[in-house]
Amino acid sequence: MSKKHLINHGKSVESNRGKRISFLKRNWLMILIIGFLTLGVLGSGLKYLEQDAMRQQRADDGGRRAVIDKSLLNKINPFLSAPPTQSTPRLAKEYLYAGGRLLAVEDAGAAAAPPADLAVWRPSTGTWWVLGGQGSQQITFQWGASGDEPVPGDYDGDGKTDFSVFRASANQWWIFQSSSNTYYSITYGTSGDKAAPADYDGDGKTDLAVFRPSNRNWYILQSGNNQPSQQQFGLSADTPVPADYDGDGRADLAVWRNSGTTFYSLNSSNGELAAATFGAAGDKPVPADYDGDGRADFALFRDSTAIWYLRNSNNSAIQSIQWGTSGDSLVPNDYDGDGKVDIAVWRGSNGNWYIRKSGSNGELRQEAWGTTGDIPVPAFYRR
Repeated sequence: MSKKHLINHGKSVESNRGKRISFLKRNWLMILIIGFLTLGVLGSGLKYLEQDAMRQQRADDGGRRAVIDKSLLNKINPFLSAPPTQSTPRLAKEYLYAGGRLLAVEDAGAAAAPPADLAVWRPSTGTWWVLGGQGSQQITFQWGASGDEPVPGDYDGDGKTDFSVFRASANQWWIFQSSSNTYYSITYGTSGDKAAPADYDGDGKTDLAVFRPSNRNWYILQSGNNQPSQQQFGLSADTPVPADYDGDGRADLAVWRNSGTTFYSLNSSNGELAAATFGAAGDKPVPADYDGDGRADFALFRDSTAIWYLRNSNNSAIQSIQWGTSGDSLVPNDYDGDGKVDIAVWRGSNGNWYIRKSGSNGELRQEAWGTTGDIPVPAFYRR
């Protein structure tokens, strides 16, 4: 570049600098006002975010943050602490209704407490009809024959209920495993035995078991070591009602004695005998964990008045609730996934389920599923 060009370029730069300085001198008041306004807006925004964070932290409900404002500022709020990590609830027990008995099954592999599926077994065709929850596929599966007794349980410990039947004529158990889609049969028991499967050893799998009225013995094939065990408990006329009454994760030997209107259970945790006398002769036993404390409550249903009598496992107080009508099948189970067993009946005359949801202040859930002659077998079957 020539000397002349350099001189001209320098003059141009100097001229531009002078113009900028002249502009700043003429407009200094406006620039100052804009600066103050910008700082004010920024300060107000930060103050809002701080106050918003404090409101949300005060509204924190037991670790579950109550969202007050879903604005963009709320989402990027630098003053708001990270939301607390919510642990996934684990299912302690799954309650299965099998024919005339309610079973407690320890379910160590489950990641959440799933609501039970509505299900029936049709003896005329040996077909299982399962209605899952919202977004779950309906299932039909042929397993068993007329004369069999459905004995659903989690025999493989995968957290799902297996299609299973007990063939009393041959003392055979036929079990279709959900984990592998394979089946097996085993002969266990003798003529006159009453099937009483449950998780007696606490390994997360349902054990094959029978109660023999002729000698009052319980015979249990423990899934944990594949070893049989036996113990005498109850009288020949008693109804077996195994469940986890002491909350140790293992089903206890238990019976309902109609003649004395008394429940008897043998605690697996310490070997102590527990007894509860209430109700009247002719009442039907429906023990389950209705209060969600991890222990089955002694409970009865009086068909003549359709009244449920629930004895609280914590304080022995008895609650009476009218639900259903005479002739209904009793199907208590946890249908809303809140960890409490819901009072429920299945009406064979119209195939309707009437469920009193414990998680909704007794709200009714009514579903049509099944037909006359079916046997209701609700549980968690979802594949």
